[in-house]
Amino acid sequence: MRRAHAKASATDHHARKIAAAIAKGRPPAFSPDLDRYLEESPGEIFAALDAASHHMPPMGTDVSLAFGYLFLLQALLERLRYQTDRGYTDAAELIATFQAEVAARAEAGQIDEQMLAYVGGALHQASIPASPEFVAASAKQHADHQGELPADVGDALQGLLQACDGDPFALVGSLAEFGHAMPEQARGALGSGLAIGALAETRPAAVLFLLDSSPVVRRAVAGALSQVAASLSAVDLRRLVTMRNWRPEGERAELDTIIRSARTAGVTCAQWEAGAAQEILATAIDGAATQSFLLVSPAGRKKRVSSILTKGHVADAWSGEPETKRQIEVAMAAASMDLPMRTVSRSYLDRMLSHGLSLTTDRGGAAPLGLLQVAETIGGADWQPARIDFRAALSELTADLPKMAHHPKAVAEVLRYRGGFAGLDVIEQSWFEDDPELLELVTPGQRRERTKLVSYLLQSFIARRRDQWAELLLRTALWMREAPAEAKLAWPELTIIARAIADGADLSEIGLMRDVAERTIAVLAGDGS
Repeated sequence: MRRAHAKASATDHHARKIAAAIAKGRPPAFSPDLDRYLEESPGEIFAALDAASHHMPPMGTDVSLAFGYLFLLQALLERLRYQTDRGYTDAAELIATFQAEVAARAEAGQIDEQMLAYVGGALHQASIPASPEFVAASAKQHADHQGELPADVGDALQGLLQACDGDPFALVGSLAEFGHAMPEQARGALGSGLAIGALAETRPAAVLFLLDSSPVVRRAVAGALSQVAASLSAVDLRRLVTMRNWRPEGERAELDTIIRSARTAGVTCAQWEAGAAQEILATAIDGAATQSFLLVSPAGRKKRVSSILTKGHVADAWSGEPETKRQIEVAMAAASMDLPMRTVSRSYLDRMLSHGLSLTTDRGGAAPLGLLQVAETIGGADWQPARIDFRAALSELTADLPKMAHHPKAVAEVLRYRGGFAGLDVIEQSWFEDDPELLELVTPGQRRERTKLVSYLLQSFIARRRDQWAELLLRTALWMREAPAEAKLAWPELTIIARAIADGADLSEIGLMRDVAERTIAVLAGDGS
């Protein structure tokens, strides 16, 4: 993991640019400069926290600038979480140190309840679980200020609903962000309270808690909803049916009980409201198996953009507010800045999401709440967990190869080829191994043993992950095949290489994989070669 430390002035510079955009009502714009800062400046989480606290009222007077620093904090934390996902222990240690520091400051009265909630929100947005110290500090501050809360919790929830214009997705999103540091049992009690409380208007929000990231919360809310199943609405029932298979297999019986009770009580299942996906775009798959989808849907005279992020599993999803054509164009341009994005078919989207849902539920997780919102935005989606059968998909692509591509000489040429295939020039820059185990093998500036190191990586570390690389190439080939034939992208070549890797070919004899090994060494050595 690169630990270069940026100057504080860089943090100030980016925060002020972000604050200017926020003040004008525009979303902050990402740039190569900002992206480089986020990658190289993990330790600036402390500077961002200090500055946010300094500028946020009542201590400070510049709310926009405070939120600029909070935006940076969230983005820096997210990059650190990416590193932890890849096994970097120093990133995990930095996150733990940060949360312990925040908790200590809260205990000492140096961070108020509002700022602690904002930091909890940043952790939530970065998908980082709150540490026990952070949870304890949040619970203590909440207990110390209980007298400041409205005496009638129902009034408070009614106020939140009004602030969210009655949108249960917005309500649950707000509760999830500011309740991120709450213990699981407390979040479960909150969701259960929404289900069995006197306010019928909060019941739809309780249903959405069934896609909470915590199984403890999901089970608690399911138990509460089973008590009030007869009072659920037709839309609630449709949502229950939709999300039933988006949860781990062991939790589906709980929803079956609620659904059966609701139907017995005479609740009918609502039809999907009108909606459509006028345009579906998908990025290429990067070296970490990450892929993004953008869906454009009609919204009166405007349009609405929805996004789905997969990292093997379905990691995130959301639907934005209606926007103008110009705003949509800007969003599309920003989304395709790092990786190429292409129009894909609805069948391709459905196939990839079914695969992602299978990986999500198999690991004991539930689909992100935003996926349900996306499904409703496009007028319904029957996304069911179903892994892509690698061999079946490979056979499907192989059957579509041009006749000449089957000739042994043509296959040999493809396997030996180096220098970049059509459509891969940008994509393959993200194709390298990023693992802390490899850092010990690479010394910055080392060149004398580079050839031997490439061979070693191909025969050891990369060879152990040949199935993952074969799948990455296969999925990239499926993505490329969505393009018009006249684009002449390299899906046939990637199909041939994926087949060879899956069949146990010597990776050192495959030019594309030698490129991966050399790129891995260059990136880890930090020499850019």
